[in-house]
Amino acid sequence: MVLRHYMQYSSSFIAKIVLMSAMFYLGSAGCAKSLPEITVQNISNYKTFQNKNGVSIAIDPFIEEKRLDNFFGTDLLYDFGILPVHIIIENNINQPILIEGENILLVDAKNEIIQKLSVYSAPVEKLGSEGGAAIGMAGFLMGGYLGMFISSSIYHQSVIKSENVENNLKIKALYDKSIYNKLELHHGFVYLVLVDSTILDNANLQIKVKNIKTEALTTFDFNMASLKKEVKRRIKETKNE
Repeated sequence: MVLRHYMQYSSSFIAKIVLMSAMFYLGSAGCAKSLPEITVQNISNYKTFQNKNGVSIAIDPFIEEKRLDNFFGTDLLYDFGILPVHIIIENNINQPILIEGENILLVDAKNEIIQKLSVYSAPVEKLGSEGGAAIGMAGFLMGGYLGMFISSSIYHQSVIKSENVENNLKIKALYDKSIYNKLELHHGFVYLVLVDSTILDNANLQIKVKNIKTEALTTFDFNMASLKKEVKRRIKETKNE
């Protein structure tokens, strides 16, 4: 039990450090071009589409280099081990629903928390205040728990921040919101940090939506294990370019 709690704490701590590093790097790199907004399809067109109790949800992981560069200005997955997951939610009932970051988790087969994602979907005002640490993707390809390394170049570059890029991550994040109207959509990103080569094994992205009137929670589970092969393939392809 103690070991499990330690691993959860370590995973969460490293995840925060990786995001700090990413914000440092993105802030220093700058972004002259205007990054496009995300176009949302009809929610039923997504392969991951689910509907329960009048609530529809779909997720769209951003794995491809072109999409990451286009919408985030950098390859978050290859450079930092960060997998942005676009979440789309539609209210199909005549009752208000609530989406809260604390109810978006990465859980294992026993429904135990692997990673809390609310931290990364909330405003990142304090990210980048503790130094330039980053996690490389080599460990993800080879397996085993990843260590952290300090990159002096990223650290020094982080002194100069670009508000444009930093705000881009904030704007695209999935914020807490109440959806009152039928057929109203809410969407945004959570940022899954791949701190461990096994983090996607038997893992589900779990999203709980609250009915404000009845206070009942509807739980949606999206299996993430299938993404591991896609992530590995993507990283290897980029590495061999």
